[in-house]
Amino acid sequence: MIEYAESLTMTPTTIDDDLRGRMQAEFSKKQLAELTHFIAVENLRARFNRGFDIQPEGYSS
Repeated sequence: MIEYAESLTMTPTTIDDDLRGRMQAEFSKKQLAELTHFIAVENLRARFNRGFDIQPEGYSS
């Protein structure tokens, strides 16, 4: 799953047939759609924050 998330957030996105097949073997279409959605949203949020130099507020500490 980490490999999938890392691949989705690269520029350009690089999801090869092997990785896609492994993900499809592990997750249903609905689960994979939800996982992909959340990875994409978090990537968007991280890039937005970098654009405005928004720093973490320490909630995870």
